[in-house]
Order: sequence, then structure tokens, then C-alpha cells
Amino acid sequence: MKILVVEDDSLIQLSLLEMLKAWGYACDHAEDGELAWDLASQYPYDLILLDLNLPRLDGLALCQRLRSRLEQQPLILMLTARDSSFDKVLGLEDGADDYMVKPFDPDVLRARLRALLRRANRPLQLSSHWGSLDLERGGQGADYAGQPLQLTPTEHRILETLLQAAGSTCSKEKILNAAWTLAESPGEESVKTHIKNIRAKLAQVRAPADLIETVYGIGFRLNPDHAT
Repeated sequence: MKILVVEDDSLIQLSLLEMLKAWGYACDHAEDGELAWDLASQYPYDLILLDLNLPRLDGLALCQRLRSRLEQQPLILMLTARDSSFDKVLGLEDGADDYMVKPFDPDVLRARLRALLRRANRPLQLSSHWGSLDLERGGQGADYAGQPLQLTPTEHRILETLLQAAGSTCSKEKILNAAWTLAESPGEESVKTHIKNIRAKLAQVRAPADLIETVYGIGFRLNPDHAT
């Protein structure tokens, strides 16, 4: 899962980024609404964590723009100090999927994020399956035929991206956008290296050697022959 944090308070932003990273999410960030729009219009985020009191373009206006102009719609959780019933109703009516008031309990925020991801159309559930491969979304764990896979957070996000594609080919660019933040900016060789490491870990639990296929010149996919 990849999240865009839109927050102009540097301390709150840093705290959110550290928590989300610890929970297994890849995160980009923006300090104002216009920058957030530029990022969201270029990169596919699963969820946007959105403050309302933003410079250049406020959170409500950004939410309206996202809902009216983006073809691929992210989930939006408004996280703001505005705590009146009027603000909550306005935020939800303008397109937010959920609304939380600052200060917030980190455990409650984590639960709300997981609840949103669980009941949204994307994903329909918190776990994905491909034959004997099972993966919990959001960096919670993975196993093959009941044997745990010790994946790094980046490896987990790569495998999650392949599972979401359901046998379709994922380009290296798509995997880069899904598994790394913009600040990290790795090259395509990083994708190859991580795929090699994932294959080695799958081999340790006796998964088929061709479970992850290379589509030469394009990217990678899960082998449809092992889907059931």
C-alpha cells in the first residue's frame, strides 16, 4: 500500500511518516494542496491522509478536485483539528471516506486505515492469495503453504503489487511507484534485485521456481499456472 500524507505541520508530518513506515506502508508527502494535487495526478496512491488547513489549496478544495478529476480514485481520510459537526459533515459530503480529529490515538488511526482498506473496492479484503501463496496487505505478513516468508517491507509491497495485478504484467515503473517513495528514487536494477531476493525466499519454502515470471522487456507477473 502507498499513502500520500498531506500535512503542513512538519512535526505532525514527520510523526505520521514514521508511524506509517513502521506499519509497512510506503509514503510520499506534500506540505500544501497544490503539491499534493501534482503528486496525486501523476502517481497512483491507495490512500491520501489529508489535513484541511493547507496553504495554496485547502483540503476541502483539494478533495473536491481529486474526486472530480482523477480517473483512479484514492481513498481519502481527513485528519484535521477541525472538530465541529459541520466540518465533519462537509468533509464527508465533499468526498472523504473517513474523518478523524487531531490529536489522535495512533492505534485508532491504524485501525481506521485498515478498516478503510478492507471495505473499499480496492482491496476487497486484507489478504490476497495466489495458489498456496498468502499475503496480508499493509505489511502484516506472508506465507507459502503455511510456511512464513520473512519479507522486508519493500519486498512485501512488491509482492502485494504483483498479487493485485492478478497475473497481469507489472512494469518495472509500476513496481517502483508502488513499492518505493519518491524520496528514495531507486532505479530499475533495484526492482530486479528485490525480485531476485523474493524468489530466493520463495525457494526456501519450496515454492515453484517460476511462481514469479519475468516478462522480458516489460516487467514481472505471477504465473497463472500457479493461481490455484
